[in-house]
This record gives sequence, structure tokens and C-alpha cells, in this order.
Amino acid sequence: MTPLCLDVKGAAAALGVTGWTIRKWISEGQLPTVKFPSVKYEGERGKRILIAVADLESFIAKHRTGGPA
Repeated sequence: MTPLCLDVKGAAAALGVTGWTIRKWISEGQLPTVKFPSVKYEGERGKRILIAVADLESFIAKHRTGGPA
């Protein structure tokens, strides 16, 4: 089964950048994140930062330059 989301390390490896670059793009609002509900605390979100693979693909398409699509 293909993963639907990647953690920061996985997203960084997939794009060939560092985890800090991924975190920068997240903090700038360029890359949306997925935060699932906390299992421990009702009404709160978990701490783990995940990025949807579909959002990574959109991010790549948005920043593609030159050549045919």
C-alpha cells in the first residue's frame, strides 16, 4: 500500500532537501500539514507533523519550471 502521508524526514528525502527546509516551508504556509486528533487528549491535535503525498505532488507541480509538463 502506498502511504498517504509522510513525516518531515520522509518528505525531505522524497524532495531531496533537508528536514529544516520542509519545516521552513511549513512555517511559511507553503506546504500544508496533516495533524490527526490526539489519542490522549480529546479536542486536541497530536504533535506529529505529517505531509500528505498529494500536497507534496501539488507543491512540486507549482514550483516546476521550464520544459514540458
